[in-house]
Amino acid sequence: MFGENPIRKKAPDIEALWVEEVFRTLQGEGPFSGVPSTFVRLSGCNLRCYWCDTQFESFRWSLTPQAIVEKVRSLETPVPELIVLTGGEPFRQNIAPLIRLFIAEGFKVQVETNGTIYQAIPTGQDVTVVCSPKTPVLDLRMIEIITHYKYVLAHDEVDPRDGLPGCSTQRAGKKARLFRPPPGKPVYVMPRDDYDEQRNQDNLKACVEVATQQGYTLNLQLHKLLNLP
Repeated sequence: MFGENPIRKKAPDIEALWVEEVFRTLQGEGPFSGVPSTFVRLSGCNLRCYWCDTQFESFRWSLTPQAIVEKVRSLETPVPELIVLTGGEPFRQNIAPLIRLFIAEGFKVQVETNGTIYQAIPTGQDVTVVCSPKTPVLDLRMIEIITHYKYVLAHDEVDPRDGLPGCSTQRAGKKARLFRPPPGKPVYVMPRDDYDEQRNQDNLKACVEVATQQGYTLNLQLHKLLNLP
């Protein structure tokens, strides 16, 4: 969180997964923005983004895939069709069995990732992989399964050539050209929350301009606007 988290390596492919929290909300970002969802936040990340405002280091539960599905179903009804696996970095852990189980139970699964760690997971119409690149290079195998790309923009860190970030996420003020999406892939842009009203307004204005000029889709982090988890 805010670049102070330990850098976690890929975890062993054991059955249980470390889970931070499980909760119901509206998905606030990406292709399912506004859709009722159950979030399964997995613990630990292999990167350290200085502006990240998410808590993922409690390692609250060690749960089998079946126990995770049961926890999802134990929340209030009705149960949303969409499951969002997020983190941290979900691909650190052995998520393939969990995805298979959710699909078998009739759910659709969205996985949020930084794209730097690969594992073979089920693919197809029931699985969406949304990548928010934080580095110049992704695992090449991930590029084959990523379905959408999402970028967080600050107004003074935008590359004028394509409207995407031109600065490192790992070190404030350092220039870095983050990975660019392959042609034809949907791209979403959203303003970075800098916890400063003027900067946030400038970030939003930049995103509107970028979306208009480049043909990207604008997201507004709906969950924050509605004060949802």
